[in-house]
Amino acid sequence: MTNDTLRVVVVSGASGNIGRACVRRLATEGTAIVAGYHHGADAIQAVRAEAETHGVVCVPVKADVSESGGAEMLVEAAMTRFGRVDGCVAAAAVLLRRPALATDAATLNHLLRVNVGGSVALARACLRPMMRARHGRIVLLGSWAGQRGLPGQSAYAASKGALEPWAASVAGEVGRQGVTVNVVAPGVVDDGSPQHSVEEATKVRELIGARRPAKLEEITTAVSFLLSEGASYVNGTTLRVDGGARF
Repeated sequence: MTNDTLRVVVVSGASGNIGRACVRRLATEGTAIVAGYHHGADAIQAVRAEAETHGVVCVPVKADVSESGGAEMLVEAAMTRFGRVDGCVAAAAVLLRRPALATDAATLNHLLRVNVGGSVALARACLRPMMRARHGRIVLLGSWAGQRGLPGQSAYAASKGALEPWAASVAGEVGRQGVTVNVVAPGVVDDGSPQHSVEEATKVRELIGARRPAKLEEITTAVSFLLSEGASYVNGTTLRVDGGARF
């Protein structure tokens, strides 16, 4: 496969649970990946090795996309190695459960800087080569909480909710260049990390139509679709993957 036919996707937060799962999914599809990470060097090397078992190239890049120049480092790595950027998955995020009155300004600003600023910075950096090529797929990772809000997650919900109108607005600006910008909004995800007590988990399941959390593979299926040619007319939307949650 030459660089003329190779699909290249930049993934931020690639050492996190959803980011790693996206890298794995893309690797099975024969996609070359630039895997951005800020923490988790051991995890990123493991996912790189796993991706390369599928015969694809996975380039890890340590960068903080919420800091000036961080997102550009990922795109520069893609352009230097492959000469193109076809897709972007902005999965770097900070999750926080804390009541509003216990969330100070510094904490709120941190969530906004990472969850909004980092995602927007990566998307903007990827937009430049995509618009020149007149083709590209951008997927931002939102959250069900960003649509409806959740008690104890006010700051997190606000930061994730901001991504949806941003994506919808930008989609109207870049659609004519063959670029789509969408959001995947997961509900509760079984990613191997404890998020609720046993009692809370039971109550949460009762409020989900499917009566269970999502599997990581179900989230990455949605991401994969929005990155595909089959989603060329899906633009500026939010795809909620929540199993029918009604919290």
